[in-house]
Amino acid sequence: DWAIAVGNPFGLENTVTLGIISNLNRNVNQLGIYDKKLELIQTDAAINPGNSGGPLLNSDGEVIGINTLIRSGPGAGLSFAIPINKAKEIAYQLLNNGKVIHPMIGISLIEESISEKNNVVKVGYIVPNSPAEKSGIKIDDIFIKIGDKDIQTASDVIEQISKNGIEKQVNILLKRKNKFIKLKVKPTDITNLQNN
Repeated sequence: DWAIAVGNPFGLENTVTLGIISNLNRNVNQLGIYDKKLELIQTDAAINPGNSGGPLLNSDGEVIGINTLIRSGPGAGLSFAIPINKAKEIAYQLLNNGKVIHPMIGISLIEESISEKNNVVKVGYIVPNSPAEKSGIKIDDIFIKIGDKDIQTASDVIEQISKNGIEKQVNILLKRKNKFIKLKVKPTDITNLQNN
């Protein structure tokens, strides 16, 4: 699909660039950004310094994202936008809470392909004193299910933890050395995790 980026790159007002949508669910961890949990729209429409915050439009002129990030150095020419539904969710939280809540359990994830159609999502790291550590999650545990959702990608884990919020526990089914383990974890806001 076509993508149109609008902004003021380098102070040049009302600039428009044209490209295509390259990917709809680009996890920022793949870009080396580990302190955020976002999936971005990837486009080859040029987003230059000064375009951030401007709209990414589809061919019907509908806003589909907010221009936010470029990849510099090798592989330059990749641009990224926050999907508009995520931007609306963030705006709603800011208006109602004065801040954005990022539910976290305190882990990093490793996604491994075990066959052409199957992935496993493993725990790669656990933040000390985090909800994950307190609940008994261990490094190399494999996520099978969170709530009612079967886990196939790291994005599934992030989505289910985010959906759950920070007010209630979530049921997690893990596989550890050929044994299935059921745990309950209560996510916390990322700011609480960083202050520990």
